[in-house]
Amino acid sequence: MKEIFQEYGGILITITAILTVIAVIVVVVGQGDSGVVGKAFSNLISKFIESANTAGGM
Repeated sequence: MKEIFQEYGGILITITAILTVIAVIVVVVGQGDSGVVGKAFSNLISKFIESANTAGGM
């Protein structure tokens, strides 16, 4: 076990950190409209398209 950590310790820590960052992003942003940031972004895009269509006379 000690040899494994000496040989691959840095790689294991890097992989763990990357997976943790991905998990935090999925929780905060959510998938689709499930997260707070996802809903806000979706609403922002919808309002932008609506305003663009109104300004363009569509």
